[in-house]
Amino acid sequence: MFIGKLAGMMQATESHNLPGSVAISKSGDGSVSTLPWQRPTAVEHISNASLGRISELMVLDSQCCILAHKRSLQDLPLCKAHQLFSKHMKAVGQKCLNPYFRDESVDIFYLCKNDIFIVAAHPSPDIDTPIATIVRLDYLQRVYEILKDCIGTVNEAYVSVNRMLVFELLDELVTFGFGLTSSYAEIKPHLTFDPIRPRIPQQDEIASRFFGINAADKSRTQAVLAKSKEKAPNSAYINIVEGLSVVLSCTGEVRSSELWGKLTLISTLERPAPISIRLNEDLVVKSLSGAPSQVAGATHIENPSFHACVDTTHLESRKILRVLPPPDQTRLMVYTLSDPACIQVPILLIPALTPIEGSRDHNLNLRLINQADRRIAASYVRVKVKLPSWIQSISTTKSGPEHTSHFNVNEKVAEWEVKKFCGGQEESIFFRLICTSDKSLSLSDVGPISIAFNITHFSASGLVVRMAEVENQVAAQDSSLQRPECFFGVSTKAASYSVRTD
Repeated sequence: MFIGKLAGMMQATESHNLPGSVAISKSGDGSVSTLPWQRPTAVEHISNASLGRISELMVLDSQCCILAHKRSLQDLPLCKAHQLFSKHMKAVGQKCLNPYFRDESVDIFYLCKNDIFIVAAHPSPDIDTPIATIVRLDYLQRVYEILKDCIGTVNEAYVSVNRMLVFELLDELVTFGFGLTSSYAEIKPHLTFDPIRPRIPQQDEIASRFFGINAADKSRTQAVLAKSKEKAPNSAYINIVEGLSVVLSCTGEVRSSELWGKLTLISTLERPAPISIRLNEDLVVKSLSGAPSQVAGATHIENPSFHACVDTTHLESRKILRVLPPPDQTRLMVYTLSDPACIQVPILLIPALTPIEGSRDHNLNLRLINQADRRIAASYVRVKVKLPSWIQSISTTKSGPEHTSHFNVNEKVAEWEVKKFCGGQEESIFFRLICTSDKSLSLSDVGPISIAFNITHFSASGLVVRMAEVENQVAAQDSSLQRPECFFGVSTKAASYSVRTD
């Protein structure tokens, strides 16, 4: 490789740099003359820095968190290179950050591939040599190719499950700051870990796990995967989406609740410009230093994780996120909330089972309650009830024209769907369970009961975007230019919503 050739040049020139050494040249007429040999000036300036020596090599995810880290030399303070890279990435974003920059006497080089960063760092030399930059950037590309040959796909998912293997690779790739390995074949005999392929769930498995529905359900697809509208030019679309997991008792009491959420941004801005996003004034972020564990009546989130383009300097004091968005859709923040006292549960379901006098049959009554505001409606609320094996058929009494029901005889599952369920209302349905045996039937024999829904303009955590503004100085100075617009919304969906009847 290139570094090896340079090292060979140095060794060759040292061996021939003897007193009285001469170079022989032959002229056109055949005469031979001797000239005193001189050391090439380019070789005199070759140093460790120009050979591409590095102190640290890191693999970071899209939010600048460390996946693997190798410190070959101890000439930089611990974590300093990582902190400098994260600071610059959050300040200007990946689209605007140069692949090489210098800060606080540290030279940092990086390569962005898929959703990860491969970063190298070294103390700034006394004399800059342009070839050193080329050598280091070429070396990062070589590191990426070796990682790709080893684990197959270089992205966050593959690197995360192969962290020990990636660390072994970095340990073999860098020796005393020099990259002396050029291919995966040279390293493979020295590795002790085998690559792991992460299992990617299929779409129907994801739908079954998180929503309790079949992916082939067309009515649900209309609500969750509705055809997206064309985005207006020179605009920013900010959305909060939360997935709610709740376990209810048969009396409607909330046994447990937790949620995950994400703040996403779709930018169609003509020119890159920072966006200021103001969140709730009473927002309490539990991971921030000094934040109280719980404040009555306030909005809470836990364990937030931010994209590299997000500046959180004013989050704690002014509840503002400053974003320099990439041109496509970006997940700005992900968060969780596990305190039931801080979570608003919008939908309740209360089941009741009563025997029918003079018959072996029973009536199963399901009461569905929407506790959200009257202006907020849930769409395509779907309830699934697992019935005992001795139930052969059912008959249904519905309370609304937009209700549909179905009984799957093979799986013994009764389904009930309400297309639109407004806040502050109740809906109910009666299933007559037709029994073919003398077995006794109780409410504990029914279930589990799962609920799936989607509610727009509702946040279970209470988190909302109060204000969003594009910092466009050009449009502010020229009134003839159209100012960028910001649109924002919020929605909550059932991730795992069930009723326990035992």
